[in-house]
Amino acid sequence: MRKLSLISLVSLAAVAACVDDPQDPKMWIKKLGDVRESKEAVRQLVKLKDPVAVAPLIEFYKKGKDPDVLKAVASFKDASSVPVLIDSLDFSEESYDGASIAASALGEIGDKSAVEPLIKAVQKTLPVKSRANVVRVEALKALAKMKDPRSTDALMKVMSTSADDQDFYLNKLAARALAEIADPKSAGVLVRGLFMTGRGADIYQPCRTALIAIGDPAIDKLIDAMQRKNTDIEADAKKYEFFPGIVVQKTSTVLGDMRAKKAVAALTEQLGKPDGGLEASKQGKGVSEHQSVIIALGQIGDPTSVKTLTNVLNDAKRSFKHRAAAAEALNLIGDVSALPALSAVATKTKWLNGTTIDPEAASVAAAGITNYSRLAEPGSPALALPKLDAELTDSDMGVAQKVATDRQAVANECKKDVACYGKYLADGQDANKGEKAAFMLARLGKPALPVLQKALSGREPLVRMALLFALSRVADKSDEELLKTLDAQIALDESKPPMRGIVDEMVALRALLRRG
Repeated sequence: MRKLSLISLVSLAAVAACVDDPQDPKMWIKKLGDVRESKEAVRQLVKLKDPVAVAPLIEFYKKGKDPDVLKAVASFKDASSVPVLIDSLDFSEESYDGASIAASALGEIGDKSAVEPLIKAVQKTLPVKSRANVVRVEALKALAKMKDPRSTDALMKVMSTSADDQDFYLNKLAARALAEIADPKSAGVLVRGLFMTGRGADIYQPCRTALIAIGDPAIDKLIDAMQRKNTDIEADAKKYEFFPGIVVQKTSTVLGDMRAKKAVAALTEQLGKPDGGLEASKQGKGVSEHQSVIIALGQIGDPTSVKTLTNVLNDAKRSFKHRAAAAEALNLIGDVSALPALSAVATKTKWLNGTTIDPEAASVAAAGITNYSRLAEPGSPALALPKLDAELTDSDMGVAQKVATDRQAVANECKKDVACYGKYLADGQDANKGEKAAFMLARLGKPALPVLQKALSGREPLVRMALLFALSRVADKSDEELLKTLDAQIALDESKPPMRGIVDEMVALRALLRRG
């Protein structure tokens, strides 16, 4: 019996050794040829993620050209799959699933041998509503990831194509890809793209981002357009009946976003010209040109603009929109020599006649109060503001006065203490105090960077916008951790519609910092 027991044990062991191991990819590779088990085999090989499965899966795909098998191959992101993925980019209106999978996978792998085949896929002409456009979409996304200048010409062509001839979403993706590549030769197309629209959408934001990323080589083209010297844009303006003022507004805004010191003279000169959109804006059919030019000068932050902006602020003949914008721009420059002018506007502007409020004068006075308190240093004199009657304490002017006091209190408390300002950036704190803290940190340089970066995920829009402005002043492309934090925050917020404006500003900041 003992001998029989030993034999039995040996037999059992042998049987056990022959049992398939579901964790062994070789077992599932063998089953790829079994019609009944091939789908499960593919699923299990993807789950196991062992690279040994890539070659067998490729061979299995070649036999049946099943898109699900190609998706399995693509999931490994293995360089050995590039040739079969490139071969799969060939598509038609009736058969495109595999090409879409291949284009997406090639973008993930990043092998530059795929650039030309992806360009070919992007350039395929399709009807506007063809579902096969999904291949072009994925190919554009892939080219954006690869950032290869060889694709610039094709991307420019896609971006410039009318919405009458293609899905306008392709224009947006092409602009985004051009932003990643930042090839100077695309600057002219991108400036024109600032004004392109299609089916109720526009591509202003991706074109803006791309121009910021390109930097100096785009400045002259933006200035020419602002000065109404770009014949293509002028033809578009006539054909599509642009709102009065929109050309100067958009081009000057982007020059400010770029911090284009080279444009200061041209922007200053623009303030001496008539504001073509101002009158039309009173009927709701235009936008003020000078308002955007003034803010752009503040964004650029050149101290030589302080005198120009102060003159606008003090000019009683100027539109209240221009004067209020000048107050904001003076705070953005951050030069405390502007405090007396802001104080004078805040305290001496006559906005109340008995019980009647002059709304335009009140707007100028409130801008003076607000921006004095934003700019005020620790120890700056408090504004000598009149005591308001009870019925005005809850008015816009009453709120402006109270908030100004709160802002100055923050500066007086924190002085040059970075950590002190940092506590006001946290969610749940007073938003106006947080905004003041961000503006003060903008003037404290690199030591403020860790505190600003930590607060980047805050939910309060007023604080976030001031914080992003502060980062544009204290950070640069060497701050790799900040760039990673920005990327992560953009990925987190871009799916949330209420954060769209904040995401646009984060993307613009990322482009500015990566440029240098």
